[in-house]
Amino acid sequence: MKTADIKELSNFLLDYAVMLMRSGANTERTVRNVTRISKSFGYEAAIAIFQRNITMTIKDTADTSNGCTSVKQQMPPHLSLSIVNDLSALSWQSFDTNMSLNEVKERYSEIVSKAHSSNFIVLLFASFAIAAFCELFGGDYYAMLIVFLSTLVAFSLRLFLLKLKFDVRAMITAVSFSASFTAYLIGTFLISTNTLNVAVSTSVLFLIPGVHIINSVTDILDGHVMTGIARAVSSIILVICIAIGLYATLSLTNWLFL
Repeated sequence: MKTADIKELSNFLLDYAVMLMRSGANTERTVRNVTRISKSFGYEAAIAIFQRNITMTIKDTADTSNGCTSVKQQMPPHLSLSIVNDLSALSWQSFDTNMSLNEVKERYSEIVSKAHSSNFIVLLFASFAIAAFCELFGGDYYAMLIVFLSTLVAFSLRLFLLKLKFDVRAMITAVSFSASFTAYLIGTFLISTNTLNVAVSTSVLFLIPGVHIINSVTDILDGHVMTGIARAVSSIILVICIAIGLYATLSLTNWLFL
C-alpha cells in the first residue's frame, strides 16, 4: 500500500479538485477522481463542492481518528477540456500503478503548466466557428464575413477585458454589445447582405456559456443539486447579460439609423 502524509494529500487533492472544476469538469467527475486518488493511498475522501469553495475531509481507512478537513476557494473558470481529460487519466494512473504522491504531484504540475493555445489561434478559430454558425442559421456568405470580422473585434475586446480582470457580467454585456453593434455597422456601411439580421443575432454566440449549462444539467441529474442550481443561475445571468448587450445594439441602431 502506498503511503502519504494526510495533510499533504489533502492539500494536493483540494488543488486538484479546484483545477478540475475551473477547467470545466462536472461535479460527479471531480468527486470520482478525487475519491479514486485518495483510495490509492489508503484514505477515504468526502468532498462537498459549492459555487465558491470546496470542502474536503480525508480519513485513514485503517485509523478513523486520523483525519483532516480543509477548505479551498474556487478559482475563476478557464475552460480546458484537455486538462480535464489529462487530470482524469492521472487519477487512474495513481490508482492502477505504484506512483508516489510526489510523482503524482509532479505529473499534475506538468499537466496544468502545459502551454495553452495562443490567443491569436483561439481568436482566429473562434471567428471561423461563429461564421459557420451564421451559415447554419441561414446567413449568406456576406453575412458570414460580417460575423467573422465582428467576432475578431469583440473577441479581442473580451481578451483585453479578461486581462484587466473586469467583472464577468459587465464584460459579457460590453462584448455582446461590441459584437452585435460592429456586425450592424459593417453590414450597413461596408458589406451589403440580405441576411443582416442573422449576422447580428449570431455574432454573440461565442459568449454562450455552453459548458456551464451542460454541467448544470448533469450536476442536477447526478444528485449534486445545489451545485447544479448555482451553475444554472450563473449561466442564466450570463445569458441575460448577452441579451442586454444585444438589446442595446438594437435600441441604439433603431434610434440612429431608422
